[in-house]
Amino acid sequence: MEKMDRRIRRTHKLLADALVDLSQQQGYDAVTIRDITDAADISYSTFFRHYTDKDALLLDMIQTTVSELRALIGDEQPAPLAGTVLFEHVALNKALYTMLLGRLNSSAIVQRIQQIIMSEILPVVVPDADALIPPEIRANHVGASVLALVKWWLDNDTPYTPERMGDIYAKLIIEPTLGKR
Repeated sequence: MEKMDRRIRRTHKLLADALVDLSQQQGYDAVTIRDITDAADISYSTFFRHYTDKDALLLDMIQTTVSELRALIGDEQPAPLAGTVLFEHVALNKALYTMLLGRLNSSAIVQRIQQIIMSEILPVVVPDADALIPPEIRANHVGASVLALVKWWLDNDTPYTPERMGDIYAKLIIEPTLGKR
């Protein structure tokens, strides 16, 4: 994988941070590219050197976040530990997750996130010849359930620790659906 130039990384971060901040204030759908570039103190034309539109910026942010999480969690961690890592990541990036899943979001955003998560989960779901539920349906269920659990946690002002949420994630979603402990 080719390393991204630090100036490009800086520009992407400034644009992403601006989108998060503005979306929390106005809602994603109300934010314009001009708003983003003004908040990021980046020229309007520079935005288009990196992204075709704000949805492309959002998609890049989602893919980066999911890839980062996938690298942190891996495939071999016990489910409670993987869940703890997930909820610690959410806590550390609360503004991003609130923008993506919070009250001011668009349902299209959540659908995109779920599709990306499903594509990450599907290779991990081992086809079981005896299973009544096809792997793609199990992966979809896990993705939707994880998003719903994270959204609930954020909407309720994170009432439980990431460790407790990791246990809930394991017992409620992973163990019954994927049989992993």
